[in-house]
Amino acid sequence: MGRPSRWSARRRENTRSRSRHSTGASGPVRQALGPELIGELEGLCGAPSVGLRDVACDVGAIVVAALAGSLVGHVVGPLLAMLYIGVRQRHLSNLAHECVHAKLLATACGNRLVGYLLTGMLGEGLRPYRATHGVHHAQLGSDADPMFQSYRAGRLHTVRTPMSRSAFALRVIARAGLWRLPTSALRTLVTRGPRESRWALVARAVLWAGVAAACRSFGVLGDLLLYWLVPLVLVRPQVTWITDLGNHAGLIENGDVLLQTRGWSSHWLTRHLLGGHLDDMYHPVHHWCPRIPWRRLPEAQALLAERLERWNEVPWCSGYFFRRRSTPDVPCVIEDVIARLTADPDPRQAAAAEHAAA
Repeated sequence: MGRPSRWSARRRENTRSRSRHSTGASGPVRQALGPELIGELEGLCGAPSVGLRDVACDVGAIVVAALAGSLVGHVVGPLLAMLYIGVRQRHLSNLAHECVHAKLLATACGNRLVGYLLTGMLGEGLRPYRATHGVHHAQLGSDADPMFQSYRAGRLHTVRTPMSRSAFALRVIARAGLWRLPTSALRTLVTRGPRESRWALVARAVLWAGVAAACRSFGVLGDLLLYWLVPLVLVRPQVTWITDLGNHAGLIENGDVLLQTRGWSSHWLTRHLLGGHLDDMYHPVHHWCPRIPWRRLPEAQALLAERLERWNEVPWCSGYFFRRRSTPDVPCVIEDVIARLTADPDPRQAAAAEHAAA
């Protein structure tokens, strides 16, 4: 055979370049991390082949919890089942989040289809979620950021005096669960979201009607309401609010892209309940490189801890509600949130003054 043509060589080179997966890092993050580190993090991108298995595991855990609650009966069994199902619904929303970033499955079509299914099951639309989440990543800490708006609705800006963890839990966490979070969940369930087409709303309604009809034919419609709808309205929003507080509360207005997000570690039970699929626990890494799949986030964190010069400045906590015995000098998430909310009344001005002094 003859020598390969220049066109063939160029085509092979283009194919190799296209095989590199983007981290999704923004310009400021690329500047902060540097091209060499970004290049190494690109090697951790690319969707794994077990995304559907993750979905099946979460759905299976919900079915098992509902069966266990029905078998135990009385009040304790159903109550514990509903609480755990709400946690697992949050896990499913984390997988929908993977679909939004096109990293749960290998194909764009697969991510879109599974994303529509998961968000439909959770009573919301994929396009509204994708749009608002895109604004969150692109305009973190601005008035347009849905997370910042959520913090304002939760009155975090009124927390200006030091308080105990229990007082914070009652004033900020529990109070939101009494009215604001359930009503918001119900509103999302029955209304059309921004940028959601009427056909998507109809498809969501048909999905719910079909599931309800199937459950009614088997005589388990009451179980559907008790073990899916009630946790969806009362439990999952509360779990989401708790994890959202850990992600950015007290940091979101910082002008430094490396210091706007908090990460944390904890023992296995807290990891399972609040850190499902790791995006919340490794949230700084996710915000810097949103295309890294959740399974690879610990590897990315280890690489960043070794190579990033400013890693020691990144907010990282140990434990969520309580400090861990293994790291008694490191604050837990709630302590860090309270300390940062009460440290300075205007984080934006503090960050600007710090940069000006540097």
